[in-house]
Amino acid sequence: MGPRKRDRSKTPEVPWELLPNGNSIGVHAGHSRSRSRDRAANGKNGHARAPAPAPAPDPALLAAQAAEVERDAWRRLVILLAQLKGDRKVEQLLREKHPELLQVADRCGASSKAASTLHAAKDAAREWFSRGLRGSNQHGPAARAKLCKQLMLQLLERASQLCSGVSGSHVEDVLDRGRPTEEGPLVCSLMARELRGSRYEGLWISWKGPAGHYYLGDEQEGHNLPTTDKDGDPIHPRVHAVVKVVSDQLVISGFFLDPDDDTMSPAKVPIGPFLSVYFEGMSVREASNAWKNGPPKRPATPRLAPAPVPVPAPVPAKQGVHMDPKLQELQAGLPPGWEVRESRSKRGMYFFAHPASGRSQMERPKA
Repeated sequence: MGPRKRDRSKTPEVPWELLPNGNSIGVHAGHSRSRSRDRAANGKNGHARAPAPAPAPDPALLAAQAAEVERDAWRRLVILLAQLKGDRKVEQLLREKHPELLQVADRCGASSKAASTLHAAKDAAREWFSRGLRGSNQHGPAARAKLCKQLMLQLLERASQLCSGVSGSHVEDVLDRGRPTEEGPLVCSLMARELRGSRYEGLWISWKGPAGHYYLGDEQEGHNLPTTDKDGDPIHPRVHAVVKVVSDQLVISGFFLDPDDDTMSPAKVPIGPFLSVYFEGMSVREASNAWKNGPPKRPATPRLAPAPVPVPAPVPAKQGVHMDPKLQELQAGLPPGWEVRESRSKRGMYFFAHPASGRSQMERPKA
């Protein structure tokens, strides 16, 4: 009996999708490995992992930054109050809307030695902050800084009005009249405008008195001015300067190196070059060239680097020391009380000083 033939008609059909082929094994294996990797990446249960949470900011650091912003805003506000001290519109604004701030500039040293620190003055004005933030749900450093900036905008607008369309002859007339409420706000605003965009923008400028006498710089917290030169000699960050109009331009005509010294050193440069000479140790020529096309660019660092600033001193004759014949000639026969001093900006150039009266001049005094 021969082998039984299979009846093809009874062979069950197999779906073609299940038939093996050259790619089927690889495809299924690949899918299996891919799913395994996904499960490993997403966790045992196959759920996506949540991204790692960002590190929480340091509360102490945030608080310190907010306090610094508030201190800076308060300092700039006080500087503007000192700059515009006596202006009738500013005084009226303070009396009507900000009475707590009427004496702040004076207490912080607008026209005399400071009787209060900026911090103490801010603490004394806490009622102003409380009243200004009443009804608000924010009372922290950021809100107080914003309150300072709002008043600053009004004061800056007033300073701009004072400077608008002012000529050199008008400033000269104002200096001749010597009215503090007229002269101080105008001259301070003009000098502040010249420093705009420079490293000295925001410098303390206030009327000291009498006419033409001003304070440049201050010793309050945050002044960012050098206090010593490279040799360790002191630089006073608060300069008593005298201004006048020369050739239709407002210039520093003289200054006092030491608050306790009553002898004025001569100068004849605008405020920008003057500050570069005083704080940075530049020569007058270097400073004038640096400011020739406007304020020099701000430095990369916010603080001024201490620079050598030689302090002029009397040049007395010393026994056993060879003296410049020119100096000997200048000192010979001077009237009582007069002495020869060397220029701080130009070595080898001398002027005559009378410490008792505070006078200084280039011309030889008559006996």
